Amino acid sequence: MKLQTLDIDDKLEQMTESYLKMNPAHTVPTLDDDGFYLWDSHAIMCYLVSKYGKDDRLYPKDLKKRATVDSILHFDNGSLWFNITSYIHPQMYTGEAPSAEKRDAITDNMKTLERILSERTYLAGDHLTVADISMMTTFLFLPIIGYSLDPFPKIKALIARVKSDLPFFEEMDKKGHEDMIEHVEHHVNKHKHKSA
Repeated sequence: MKLQTLDIDDKLEQMTESYLKMNPAHTVPTLDDDGFYLWDSHAIMCYLVSKYGKDDRLYPKDLKKRATVDSILHFDNGSLWFNITSYIHPQMYTGEAPSAEKRDAITDNMKTLERILSERTYLAGDHLTVADISMMTTFLFLPIIGYSLDPFPKIKALIARVKSDLPFFEEMDKKGHEDMIEHVEHHVNKHKHKSA
């Protein structure tokens, strides 16, 4: 698999005509699998596991098990990640002060996931799935925006379990995590300097 990094801040490479042909939403990531274009990390993960996985453990074929995984993926993207971006983007792009109400929405989502983990070892059942892998990037983004995971011991235990299950995870995630820290700090600090 060939990986290509885009400069989405300064050069706006996600807005080029060639990129927009692959992904009209101009989001990252985008997959090009021999001319088949797919965007959204959740969809990409499910596609790759379905196409190349040795078995269906990470993304089950059983309809009910898959629906459980899908429900967590949709919750990640449509609720938790939405609330995270609603909280941090105004700080990054307009310099607004943090909103307690928006932070509370994140906390409500985290409490939901903590409740789920009181009944399951992993978010979608008794073993690792793409739902857990997807949530890892979301969970690990929270401290970047100053949101502590300490009130959520079951989520912290899940993070440790996934890192144990996937010993390559931290190394694989390191560059993207560092880039995200830089991206957030760059935008938040840009607005702090404007108001100073």
